[in-house]
Formats: sequence, C-alpha cells, structure tokens
Amino acid sequence: MTPESNRLTKKLVIGEQQWGIADADADGIARLVRDAMTGRTTVELQLYDPAGHAVTVFLNGAAAASVVIDLTTGPRPSEMS
Repeated sequence: MTPESNRLTKKLVIGEQQWGIADADADGIARLVRDAMTGRTTVELQLYDPAGHAVTVFLNGAAAASVVIDLTTGPRPSEMS
C-alpha cells in the first residue's frame, strides 16, 4: 500500500470503539458494512486501531445495534486545515 492510499481520514464507529479506514479501502469497507447490517451476516474488515496498527475486525450485523461510517473528507467544523 502506498503512503497516499494508507491515509486514515475516514472512521468506522462500532458502539464506543473507533477504527481508522484507509482512504483507498473506504468504498469496500462501506459496502461490507452495509451488507453485514442489511443481511445480518458477519464480515471481516481490515481496519486500523487508534495507534495506526492494522487490525482485523469482525462485524456481526445481526448483533450490532448501530454502526457509523464517517467518510467525511477535509477538516471538521472545529478543525483548521
């Protein structure tokens, strides 16, 4: 993975846990999460912990109450660019 494709500006929030999503993987992760939640299945996601380490997260769409995918690019209202 190139340094540019490994940028972690996107996030996945499951309950109170927050995971980073590599920009290059965002569309695929969003599709897998949608499939898990609508099909009530389990998917394997390649994400990053808060320290930036690569991790594998298994999302059980039948058990997760809610999942948030933050695909926002650019600074947040409280951040400066």
